[in-house]
Amino acid sequence: MIKIVVLDLDGTVWDHLDASSLVEPLKLIDYNIVVDSKGGRLSLHPHVRWFLENVSKLDIPLAIASWNNPTITIKVLELLGVKNYFQYLGIEPHPHKYKILLKIMEWYKRSHGSIHPREILYVDDRRIHLDEIHRYVGDVSFLQMWKDITGFRELYEYILLNI
Repeated sequence: MIKIVVLDLDGTVWDHLDASSLVEPLKLIDYNIVVDSKGGRLSLHPHVRWFLENVSKLDIPLAIASWNNPTITIKVLELLGVKNYFQYLGIEPHPHKYKILLKIMEWYKRSHGSIHPREILYVDDRRIHLDEIHRYVGDVSFLQMWKDITGFRELYEYILLNI
């Protein structure tokens, strides 16, 4: 049973692989596209906004676990108008996602009550953090975006089947 959905950002929520490399000022040029001062582009993947809106209606908290510069990344989330869908912004400039997941679990316990690692659905476009997550957090449920599932509509269907 899924109690919380945790999303990676780079390569998962949006197409850019390193949002921290964007150079301010940032500008929204389309509903789903941000451009930086050097012409770098970041776009939300298809159906992200739809997914966030629909999961929010299920009363399942959404959180971020991202290895990024929080200042830039939060500005991108704000420009795209999706920041407020997330109840926890785990955006930290280090590669140890397990540390972010442990903080998310503590936040969840304070806000919603007990949670077991397998009740966390963590979605990332890469598997590189999984060994550490399983070692330090436990048996977190994991889906690799673009491999285990093909997109955000399929992710939503998966959640519906597991709540």
